[in-house]
Amino acid sequence: MNRLLQITALLMISFLFVFLGTQKADAQGFSYAEETRDGRIYVFNNMKIYQEWKASGEIVKSITRIGAGANGETIVADSIEALQLYYFKHNLPGEVVEPEKKPIMKVSWKDGKTTIDTDIAQLIISNRIQFRWTDSEILASILPGVNTDDHTSTFRLRRGKTKFEGWFYNKNLTYELQLNWADVINALEDANMNIDLTNGKKLFMIKGGQYKVPFGRQELTSSGNQQFVDRSAVSNLFARGRDLGVQIWGNPMGGKIDWRLGIFNGNGRNISLDLDGDYQFDARVTFQPWGDVKYSESDFESTDKPLLAVAVQYDAFRQSVASTSTTSAILRDLDTYGFDVVFKFKGFSAYYENFQRTSDDKIVNTETDVNGWVFQGGYFIYKRKFEVAGRVDRIDPNESTDDDLLKEWAVAFNYFYNKHNLKLQGDYRRIENEAKNTEFDEFRVQLQFIF
Repeated sequence: MNRLLQITALLMISFLFVFLGTQKADAQGFSYAEETRDGRIYVFNNMKIYQEWKASGEIVKSITRIGAGANGETIVADSIEALQLYYFKHNLPGEVVEPEKKPIMKVSWKDGKTTIDTDIAQLIISNRIQFRWTDSEILASILPGVNTDDHTSTFRLRRGKTKFEGWFYNKNLTYELQLNWADVINALEDANMNIDLTNGKKLFMIKGGQYKVPFGRQELTSSGNQQFVDRSAVSNLFARGRDLGVQIWGNPMGGKIDWRLGIFNGNGRNISLDLDGDYQFDARVTFQPWGDVKYSESDFESTDKPLLAVAVQYDAFRQSVASTSTTSAILRDLDTYGFDVVFKFKGFSAYYENFQRTSDDKIVNTETDVNGWVFQGGYFIYKRKFEVAGRVDRIDPNESTDDDLLKEWAVAFNYFYNKHNLKLQGDYRRIENEAKNTEFDEFRVQLQFIF
């Protein structure tokens, strides 16, 4: 009796292994069925599709080979595997099948940027928040009924930006789209496309849309990469900011030269109607002999060698404003020349920029020379985490008039948790206006995080 039970158990186990092996083989694609119908040979590797075909006479997805049968018949297969099994069964040469190219899909995150890579496009998403507290005599001076000696303090969301950038179709065709949610009236900042006509060498590129015009180094430096809480008064006066237009540009000599030449509406961002018909022209050439000096004010990139960048630039624009019931008409030709130099080495950074503008008033036939300069420097006192910085800038609104300078002194203390991606900044500045005989102090603290 025990012997009978043992034999029965062995037979059941053997049957189970055979059954599981058959199921595994079927799952791995070794099933095969072949039928001839209407002069065609139908072959199947998937039994479910085979049963559906027998019931309906249709195959949703198939491969057809005309004249590929053993006697010249047309073969209809549910898959390339079924086709190859037919060839094998009838001792026919098989087909050379290229391996299926699977689409690329990779998602990564680094330094506040989420990157999505595919085989035909790249999308980089980043968000920037600047949360600021300000204690200011300047703000108090413009509020009605407030004594100019008083301070006004306030919290503010200075910037809240979302940026999309990357390439599409091929890596030579790139794009930018940036929105500033803190600007509830005029949120769109960047919307442009750039094409590299030298297949990745960046010798000659064309950029069109809305973006920062090539004029003013501190303006071209992102607000997220500033050493101080905000830009200098000089940059705010002379730099052009964003506009709509087209530029040609390139980085020859291995990036040692950066040249840019553009034509723009001249009315600022998101204003497409050019009422006076005059365009704004901008040109900028930068020479950086020892490597790429990035548009970032603190020194995170220099190693055992210093970095230097020297640039010259030019801006030409006709300012035309029609008269109203309360203002007079304005028609001026503005020509502005600029020069800037940046030096970085082992945590030390220094930046100087100078502007010279000639304003030719066509209505009253007068010419005014305006100039301004800014000097700024910083140093990491502990690794590249704690930084101190100073700034001095001057604006002379009319060189032929004395005692009308606008002056600014400022100091800053910065802590970088992860470079500019997560940092805490504090700065103090004093602004003097000789023409109005006023002095204002301002203290600002700002937290920036990019994610």
